[in-house]
Amino acid sequence: MIDAVSRAGRSTVRYRDLFRNREFSALFVADVLSRIGSQLGKFALAALVYERTNSPALTAATFAVTYLPGVLGGPVLSTLADRFPRRQLLISCDLLRAALTAVIALGTPRVEVALAVLLLVEFVRVPFGAARMAILSDILDGDRFVAGNALVGTSQQVVQVVGFAAGGFIVVLVGAQPALLADMATYVLSAVLLGMFVVRRPAPAKARGQKANLLRDTWEGIRVVRDTGRMPTLFWLLFLGPTVLATAEGLAIPYAEQLGLGTQAAGAFLAAPALGSAVGLVIVGRMTQRRREIVLVPFSLAVGLCVAAAGLTPFVVVITGGLFLAGVAMGHIAHLQATIVGIVDQDVRGRVIGLGNTVLQIGQGLSILLAGVVAQATSIRSVLVCSGFAAAFVVLLVSVVGSPHGGRHRADPRAQRRQRRELQKARDLALARARRHRDPIAVPPPESLESLVQSPTYDAPYTSTVNGSAGHVPSQTLGRRPGTQVSTVLPEYHVRT
Repeated sequence: MIDAVSRAGRSTVRYRDLFRNREFSALFVADVLSRIGSQLGKFALAALVYERTNSPALTAATFAVTYLPGVLGGPVLSTLADRFPRRQLLISCDLLRAALTAVIALGTPRVEVALAVLLLVEFVRVPFGAARMAILSDILDGDRFVAGNALVGTSQQVVQVVGFAAGGFIVVLVGAQPALLADMATYVLSAVLLGMFVVRRPAPAKARGQKANLLRDTWEGIRVVRDTGRMPTLFWLLFLGPTVLATAEGLAIPYAEQLGLGTQAAGAFLAAPALGSAVGLVIVGRMTQRRREIVLVPFSLAVGLCVAAAGLTPFVVVITGGLFLAGVAMGHIAHLQATIVGIVDQDVRGRVIGLGNTVLQIGQGLSILLAGVVAQATSIRSVLVCSGFAAAFVVLLVSVVGSPHGGRHRADPRAQRRQRRELQKARDLALARARRHRDPIAVPPPESLESLVQSPTYDAPYTSTVNGSAGHVPSQTLGRRPGTQVSTVLPEYHVRT
């Protein structure tokens, strides 16, 4: 892990250095291929449905069903990323999606059957997404993970923008069924890359010897989010930005028509947030952890304020610029995701990632529906202004006061001082035990007490160098409530008496 920092506050992790890691390169290319195939498949199937039925409603349903799996199956299906080896799960998901796509491409199923198959394909995408981010955290750590995740997010935004522009053209050029065959080929190629270059790793949960129980595992993931100090606040921030930006995207076409700007302006309104997000992710991915913490709340506030600004003016340049800047501010999502992944154990990471994706899906879906209903009763500009300012207010409230279920977005200085005293007390207790039992143990050095970054360490650890046994100084002994967050996993050194 590269920890050196430039004077400008940028991490020395360079994006091109990430591609020297064969596992990351394969995972990145495989993810891009899968997303290109998914985007192309949606267009191709929508064209096929419209060709057979001439029904705009069924054609729209082709896109609508893609939102259901993340909401309905996200919390449960994402547990598979913790129950099975993640590499094998990714490969299996790709091959299963290829087989399901082949059913539509090579056969002539009825429209209802085709929509059902598409729904299954999208359900398979849920554990794939959870496993992909979880295994990325296994391949890269620290600032490398943030930069790698930002690159993946940037590629997703680019694929989305290019997909909107080129998907329909490709389907018209080659036809719906050849496009579906190309979709199938992308999944197969993705599976081949993952199989060739990504290293086998054991299933995290199986390493603990637990029996599989999807419902219990799902509840455990929810409990981890609820009880891990800072996590609820991070989930609030993860929910608010994408939700208010989705409101603007959902109203882009009627807003352009209402202002008399035409479909070209609507296209600019839709493309601006995605392009801005790509830029923002690249910028935030190059920041250090300290700089990312500093910009977290300002960027979260900026998303809502920029959406509100887009509703305050009728000028297309200002509206497009406001939505673009809102997208740039969405770069803080890279830091939120990295923080969430970093403060949970590896064996629950897939579940927590799945819950985060579900929060995003629910927020975006509900915001688009409610915005349309409210805009019809009032006006589009009032919806943009009110939703933008409301989101900014909630961000400010959550960051200053804290969420109803967790602490503030950043550690309280008084809590940090208290944690330093408790860590010093834990070290003294460990040293006293060593002198009393003449047992050399590993204790954290004093200098590590100064680096307080979030990590779910609930007790003070010690490891015996005589018999290799491990233990914890109970949190009650230290006067700390269970669940209190302390610093990062501390380095150890041996003390001999």
